[in-house]
Amino acid sequence: MLKFNFQKVSKVPSNFFYKRKELNSYLRELQKVVVEKDYSAPESFLLLPTEEVSLKAAQKAFDLVLLVGVGGSSLGAQAVYEALKNKKSLKKIMVLDALNPLFFKKAVEAAKKVKKGRLAVCFISKTGNTFETTANFFALFKKIQRVAPEIFIISAKNSQLFAWGMKKNFVTLPIPEKIGGRYSVLSNAGLLPLKLAGINVKELLLGAKKANKVCLADDPMKNPAMASALTTFYHYQKGKNIYGNLVFPPDLEYFGKWYVQLMGECLGKDGKGMTPTVTTGTTDFHAIGQLYFDGPRDKLINFIFAKDLGQDYNIESLEDFSGIFPGMEGKKIWQLNKAIFEGVKRAFLKKQIPFTETILDKLNERNLGYLLQMRMVEIIFLGKLMRVNAFDQPGVDLYKRETRKILNKK
Repeated sequence: MLKFNFQKVSKVPSNFFYKRKELNSYLRELQKVVVEKDYSAPESFLLLPTEEVSLKAAQKAFDLVLLVGVGGSSLGAQAVYEALKNKKSLKKIMVLDALNPLFFKKAVEAAKKVKKGRLAVCFISKTGNTFETTANFFALFKKIQRVAPEIFIISAKNSQLFAWGMKKNFVTLPIPEKIGGRYSVLSNAGLLPLKLAGINVKELLLGAKKANKVCLADDPMKNPAMASALTTFYHYQKGKNIYGNLVFPPDLEYFGKWYVQLMGECLGKDGKGMTPTVTTGTTDFHAIGQLYFDGPRDKLINFIFAKDLGQDYNIESLEDFSGIFPGMEGKKIWQLNKAIFEGVKRAFLKKQIPFTETILDKLNERNLGYLLQMRMVEIIFLGKLMRVNAFDQPGVDLYKRETRKILNKK
């Protein structure tokens, strides 16, 4: 399913993994949240994979899904969709997550080509007061009326947006109040648009449920979330303040972007935190590989690699180039990529650059659910180790307040 490798490549002393009393006590709290089904805790995202999900509202067939949201309200669904969109016969999801008139025009044009009643629009905002989301939705709303879109509102029950959705008789679904947007991918915020597009969300939740079992276990050497958190914290203490996600294949790029928000927004507080990045294999390695090998030693890299993509293609005769590329002819495209991946890791080891690797046996819903849940648990462990609140975002709230002041003056 998923394997996290760290012991021989991360260069962290083994005894470091057994000196963390704060994690042991926090682990008891997390286990209690799950056993008691405590939705009053911010960690209650752990409960989402254990719920029965029907999503009856998503049974109707659509040809296009417009997801209007930003950050935690869109990145999780986008991460899963982008990872799987080339493998399945899925309906298209277009995400309006920025105030971009050029993309907005493209989305409106696509919507107008859809048959009447076959367009789904998901307006997703936990608080209901996100600038970009509200502006995009109301700019879009009247322009697409002639195709009779089905409107889905997803927000916290106590928000003005939720009340508005109910008043308008739109399909209105809740996000649990204590679950923050960046932890909400396995709630209605992520599951509904994915279900509308044809993703098997039950498999996604099964993977996350498996991750819960493994990532709430006591032994840090067998718990990938805890092992990753401790490995990252060790190197953070040693001055590595950049955390790089290097993903193979590029279809996982949006998973990396989802993780960038998760780490940045959860841990970047009180003068603390690491700068998360995402690069794709092997494309970006031709751009940034030199920096990784011979630049400053201020980075910890986590490789994320999928062994089996479900399809592959032969490399045919190289003709006059066979002497230049010996061993390539007769191989398959992804087989060749595996060789490059192993070559990159060998280079890291020769350069004595620490890294970790997250290996998925297949790129599918179950593994993605496991990966998403594992990384959310990892982040809250890291929050405890760094002694920051992994559930608030005071800096983001500040920019929203300042924007309101500017708008109110005009």
